[in-house]
Amino acid sequence: MYNEQLVKGFKIGVGMIVLSLFFALGYGTASVQSKMRQKDVEIAQTVQETEPALKQELQREEVEAFLMAYYTRKDLGENRKRYKPFMTEGLYTATVSEEGKPLQKTYQGYVVNRLYQDATIYIDRETKTVISQVQYSQLILEEKDQREGKTYTEQGTATLRLSYSETESGFLVNNMETIVLSDGTELAQGSRLDAVIGKISEEEKETR
Repeated sequence: MYNEQLVKGFKIGVGMIVLSLFFALGYGTASVQSKMRQKDVEIAQTVQETEPALKQELQREEVEAFLMAYYTRKDLGENRKRYKPFMTEGLYTATVSEEGKPLQKTYQGYVVNRLYQDATIYIDRETKTVISQVQYSQLILEEKDQREGKTYTEQGTATLRLSYSETESGFLVNNMETIVLSDGTELAQGSRLDAVIGKISEEEKETR
């Protein structure tokens, strides 16, 4: 009887020891796995922080959005708020200054409703330089500001070189110039506009 109780007690003791080892092993494994997962997350975060940001490239859509804002206007200077977000502060100031020159003012009130139509765009992404041949239409008024009077629709073409700067907010135009290609393409104005400007010059002479 005593031996049976001793054996029974021994079995219970062994069982408790095995059970304790089982729980200890399970807890240890779970703890190790948890630490490994945490370590993996930390490594992934470190790699993500140290990896350089992907290089951004100038896209055609960005160039065309600027050309559309710049070439679409009701009259000289009317579109400044629309093209300003696409330019550096320096270029915007220079453009406004250019629009204020007497030669540009000569066209004001006569050349209206200019509308961007299309453009052939060449992008050098390495230098962030763009060559663009732009097609647009515009309305020529025979009498200044008289939109209800006699008008003519003209088709115009311009070839531009645009230089871009990469900023925190994206790409901005920092220089813009009209250029002449090897085939002589530059800025094409129609005969109607030439005739109207000629008429303006004659009227100015008569008033002197």
